[in-house]
Amino acid sequence: MDARFTQLIDGRELAWAELGDPSDYPVFAFHGTPGSRHQILVDSASLHAAGVRMIVPDRPGCGASTRQRRRAFAGWADDVAELADHLGIRRFAVLGISGGGPYAAVCARFLPDRVSAAALVSGVGSLAEPGSESGMMAANRLFARLGRRVPAANAVIFGLIFLFGRRAPHRVLPLLMNSMPAVDIGVLSRPEVLSMFISMLADASPTAGRAAAQDFRLFARDWGFRLEDINVPVQVWQGDVDVNVPVAHALRQAAAIPGATLHVVPGEGHLMFVDHFEEILRELLDSKT
Repeated sequence: MDARFTQLIDGRELAWAELGDPSDYPVFAFHGTPGSRHQILVDSASLHAAGVRMIVPDRPGCGASTRQRRRAFAGWADDVAELADHLGIRRFAVLGISGGGPYAAVCARFLPDRVSAAALVSGVGSLAEPGSESGMMAANRLFARLGRRVPAANAVIFGLIFLFGRRAPHRVLPLLMNSMPAVDIGVLSRPEVLSMFISMLADASPTAGRAAAQDFRLFARDWGFRLEDINVPVQVWQGDVDVNVPVAHALRQAAAIPGATLHVVPGEGHLMFVDHFEEILRELLDSKT
């Protein structure tokens, strides 16, 4: 997915890609952690059927975007607003997958006059909440604890994942599958999904490990806003056998966000979005104000 670039007010370069028909309704889609724009795997037929123009930015330090040394969730809302201004887009919807969930939520919170609807898809909740690690795979429990206590250790771990992933992606990906449920292994084994993850690893910048560590640090501390203060329509989607982000995260978020609509998909895991993207997009646009 080729990157385009927008220079932000502070001089940083924000990389982004665009999919779909420019005349359709704009949806800003936010990738997971670790990740980049390559993770947003949706075919043109689904975008056309849903009537969506999708803009997919790399977060600071991810993919081809410039790193931001000190960042908070609220700063992402500013970046998205700048990108929307650059593209001449006034109103838009947002969608966040996995680690992109909080970034969609913060846009809904701080850009209520511009965000018409939001979708949190397998979205991580606060890792500072008691019980947030229950049902979570061991690797993510470790990342959550390091995010609270030793964020720099996460930077080393993720840096090594990206280093070896660039050199030998076919050896790294099986290691990542070890704790996944069978349904996610099946999805990840598809050629188009494997290709997407390999592209993500190959395109990762030298700062990608530190950017992923920043995300987990933010997930595990005070987010700087309350879900209860969001006042745009929100759809919360989750597979009920997800062990990356357990379904309890979706239940808590849907309960906290006023008027949120919860969709728990039976038998689906963390990669639920791959087979349900068109449905998610249709529901998102149907809910917009």
